[in-house]
Amino acid sequence: MGDRIPGLFGVEPPTPGIRGGGGFAPPDAGFDEPGPIGADAGAGAPAGLTMGGWPRTLSWGDFPGVEARPPGANDESAQIHSEVDQPERVSVTRSGGQRRVSSLTVTIRIVREDTWVVNSQKTAELLSHEQGHYNITGLMGRDMGNEILAARAGTLADLQQQVTRIIERYRQRSQALSDQYDTETRNGRDRDAQRRWDDRIRQSMDQGTPFSAP
Repeated sequence: MGDRIPGLFGVEPPTPGIRGGGGFAPPDAGFDEPGPIGADAGAGAPAGLTMGGWPRTLSWGDFPGVEARPPGANDESAQIHSEVDQPERVSVTRSGGQRRVSSLTVTIRIVREDTWVVNSQKTAELLSHEQGHYNITGLMGRDMGNEILAARAGTLADLQQQVTRIIERYRQRSQALSDQYDTETRNGRDRDAQRRWDDRIRQSMDQGTPFSAP
């Protein structure tokens, strides 16, 4: 799961050949010192998470076509490489001696140069399987963002350490879920397993509950 996260949270170049991306690079730059919270940003003010690029419905137009599987693709007929981009700036506020991230935008995007489909294999079932990969990336980005917004610390340095740990944990979890998804569904060929994953993904998206494997 190679992913590039620009700005505040640092940069990690993508790792080629990993399908179903959605990892996160730890921060390597400090937060700006927050000012006092005014009436519109007090302790009771709602934290704000904005999702960009997700949810969305994929089409085969998102996948550059190839005539044969690239080397190392094994028995896969398509691959999507999606990334979670963090914003260059986030808003940090303080109240009662505690620092927190008050707003955050998480953007999901497709890396087209590492995304492909074999032209002769463009089926609805395969596209649905790749949609699952993209949705897992989106759910991990959403759940990560919610945990970042829930973090509290007495100092900016401690807050950033918490954010670093959250990002790393979701990087590992996203990779593990993507691998488990492919293994259990046999890259979408096991229809019963695919249906179970689809149901769990849809439930988490509709209800806003943290995602876990079926």
